[in-house]
Amino acid sequence: MNIAKKLFVQSMAISTGILFLNGVNAVIQHFAGNDIILLWYHPITIVLTGVLCALPTVLLRDADQWDRKKFIIRVSLHCLSLYAIVIAAGRLFGWYTDPESCVSVSIVFFIVYAFVWLSSHWLDKQDEKKINHALDTIRDEE
Repeated sequence: MNIAKKLFVQSMAISTGILFLNGVNAVIQHFAGNDIILLWYHPITIVLTGVLCALPTVLLRDADQWDRKKFIIRVSLHCLSLYAIVIAAGRLFGWYTDPESCVSVSIVFFIVYAFVWLSSHWLDKQDEKKINHALDTIRDEE
């Protein structure tokens, strides 16, 4: 998958994951007797954060050529840089105001990170299957 497509897909996956988990949290909070207020600017801040979080994906280019140690270091740096972006965005955009809600944002971050990692891996495998199928078709015709 080329880098522009990967950045777009990850931006959308991150934004979707954040919006979905915020929806789940809102339902849980509603039934617990606490309503969540979604301010007018929250949806655009979520999309903006999704775009900003997709940018460090450049750190993971050519990951299949790394040894295990380099892979673990790069993925750790990637995760920490995204976490820093999300915590800074959460503070700037008012997603949390106290340590308890910061922990909630942190939990959502790690769930979304795992979701995006798995979905990106799945999409890469699907692209790989399509390419292999196309190559097999070309070979069969020869």
